[in-house]
Amino acid sequence: MDKKKIKYIIVVLLVFSVAGYYLYQHAIDVGLAKPALVLKISTNLSEKGATQISNVTFEQSSVPAFYKRADTIPAFPEIEVNARLNALDSAPASFWASTPYKDEGLYEVKLYFRDEKEPKKGDILILPIRIIGSTAVVMHKSTAFYEWE
Repeated sequence: MDKKKIKYIIVVLLVFSVAGYYLYQHAIDVGLAKPALVLKISTNLSEKGATQISNVTFEQSSVPAFYKRADTIPAFPEIEVNARLNALDSAPASFWASTPYKDEGLYEVKLYFRDEKEPKKGDILILPIRIIGSTAVVMHKSTAFYEWE
């Protein structure tokens, strides 16, 4: 190959790299990805020995637009969460998400949003979090709030 072809190939690869990086950074804006929210829920026991939620942290994430999003199938005991946008009496904006619950510790739950109910910057997410026992009885419930950035 001559030097002109090599330079041309390098320029083309550089353009594709920059375009790929841009799409990676702006995938939700372009429609290639859907927003998701990762919750890390810490549980412990109260002084009376009852299960409780001690801390919740949030991380905004995304999934590819073609990713299958649906309610999680219940498997008791579990920690379950869903999200509502801006009002507690509004329809759920997310699918039900859950993770098996064993004992006190740190649990990760991923929330996927319904089409046309995706949060926008400044929206307040209201997140009812419940710990469900093996007999499907609510052992503890709490509500977390998160402002979408």
